[in-house]
Amino acid sequence: WGISNPRLEPWGTFGNGWSIENYSVEMISPSYDRIAAMPLAWSPSTDGVVSGEPMVVTITSEKDFAKYRGKLKGAIVLDGSFPTDKFEDRFNVLTKRFKDGELAENSKQIDPLKGGQKYIDEQKGWETYLKGKKAIIKFLRDEGVGALIQRSSFKHGVVRAAGYYETNSANNVPAFVISREQYARIIRLKKRKVTVQLKLSLNTKFHSDTTGYNLIAEIPGTDPKLKDEIVLLGGHFDSWHGGTGAVDNAAGCIAMMEAVRILKAIGAKPRRTIRIALWSGEEQDYFGSFNYVKKHYGDPKTKVLKTDHEKLSAYFNLDNGSGKIRGVYLQGNESARPIFEAYLKPFNYLGAKSLTSLNTGGTDHMVFDAVGLPGFQFIQDPLDYSTRAHHSNLDVLEAVNPDDIKINSVIVASFAYHTAMRDERIPRK
Repeated sequence: WGISNPRLEPWGTFGNGWSIENYSVEMISPSYDRIAAMPLAWSPSTDGVVSGEPMVVTITSEKDFAKYRGKLKGAIVLDGSFPTDKFEDRFNVLTKRFKDGELAENSKQIDPLKGGQKYIDEQKGWETYLKGKKAIIKFLRDEGVGALIQRSSFKHGVVRAAGYYETNSANNVPAFVISREQYARIIRLKKRKVTVQLKLSLNTKFHSDTTGYNLIAEIPGTDPKLKDEIVLLGGHFDSWHGGTGAVDNAAGCIAMMEAVRILKAIGAKPRRTIRIALWSGEEQDYFGSFNYVKKHYGDPKTKVLKTDHEKLSAYFNLDNGSGKIRGVYLQGNESARPIFEAYLKPFNYLGAKSLTSLNTGGTDHMVFDAVGLPGFQFIQDPLDYSTRAHHSNLDVLEAVNPDDIKINSVIVASFAYHTAMRDERIPRK
């Protein structure tokens, strides 16, 4: 496409690579049922075919270990910490666009934290979750369980397989997520004292590659005084393995790629450099963007800044599926409001006109915001991102809305160009 200096930039190491070779989960008694399942990432292989009556085990903390110690050897463990509903609501709409009233209400908010935590608080919560998860998995491993089965968090037979898992096979147990309806049926049969027999197998492979990379390219700036300043566009390139990652987050990446292609195709000569960065390791803990920010701009944890901190005008992120852009989360940066109002004005007729001071979390702009840089995530129509597609087996191309991505690409291209052409950088909080 003629975009300059495309490259893989290593950010450090994370852990072993992992891939699935084959797997199967079946109920063979009291009747046959092929179970809709997906292995959890970095699961080791089972010891051949594992079969038997599943055992419901409810462990929410280390306090629960004692009642199961010495009782789980070779067992197929059903994670009993998931509730089973008597009735799965079928009335709620699974796909939606934001209504103008919803967006208007968010625009009135004056406390950013009502929309999400700061990076450091979000990080503390994640680390607490990891610590508890590691302890439970280690206990199950030490007890020698045959396999662990969890319930999908999505309804309607959609299998959503994501979450933290050790990258070292020696620390893991073979684990699956299965559809919540089939999971509930197994639990119900056991409560009624009906014998249930499961049969399962899993073959996986671990790979020794541990280096993580970000994908970087740019349109060089042309103004001698401003060309070293950066307008950064980004989204994460990695995905969970249930589908192909088309919605989360190839949709965001391709919109960012199309934005720079458009600018190149029309012969744009930005004053500042417009750079695109596609991150890896976002799904595990923002590893790609965190280490990029730490290397170039400052440490999000210690707040020690680098000299290039002064050279970033703004970072724009896209990572909430393929839904149409409706505006921008300001992350409390009210000084950017009038600037973005002007940016959005040509796109108001497409429904892109909302600005809210609210934070939004869970993606790569957080580490930029953490070091005091203007980092923004676009507001997008949710579609079925949080009901069917996110981290699930339905995250494939058929779940992507191409017309919305075309709109997103044009809006991002416009934001990038105007930011690159301003006399000043985007204001900081």
